[in-house]
Amino acid sequence: MKHADLRQRLLRAAEQEIMANGLARTSLRGIARRVGVSHQATAHHFDDRAGLFTALAIEGFETLEARTRTAIATFAEPGGEQVAIAGVAYLEFARRHPTMFDVMFRPELVHVDDERLAAARGSHLALTIDTLTAARATGWGPDLPVEELAALSWATVHGLAVLQRDAHLVAAHPLVDAPGDLLQRVAAALDALA
Repeated sequence: MKHADLRQRLLRAAEQEIMANGLARTSLRGIARRVGVSHQATAHHFDDRAGLFTALAIEGFETLEARTRTAIATFAEPGGEQVAIAGVAYLEFARRHPTMFDVMFRPELVHVDDERLAAARGSHLALTIDTLTAARATGWGPDLPVEELAALSWATVHGLAVLQRDAHLVAAHPLVDAPGDLLQRVAAALDALA
């Protein structure tokens, strides 16, 4: 088995183990057992559980950024549509990768000082700021500093993602068919504030 293959298999097994047992009960031994290797084999790739979770979070931010870029590219012109589709990409990522999504935003589970994690998180934030800056240049959105608008936008989509994950959104608001549709309305409301 190739070294890189084992690393990827351990990451996928970590997602499975988290899904089956929850974050608190996930162990390197359980992950190694899923892959069929000794728990010492994990040490060749990850110093500890937090190191494995850090790698999972880095992969998550990189995947989220790639999917967001792809979604944004579907609209040639910057504006509210690009902002909304970026939010939809965030929701879709959270829905398709719930365990990775959870690990990405749980600082107690990862090495928060990891430079690669900071770079991956920062790169996604830069994409968000660039998208909002381009949209603002077209007259879209409220007259707020772009960093504040980025924080508000993230809070909105992250909150929707968590509500969607926990099935609270539709339970509390049965008229909301899809969180993506709601994001379109949020983007339109922000546009009206301009």
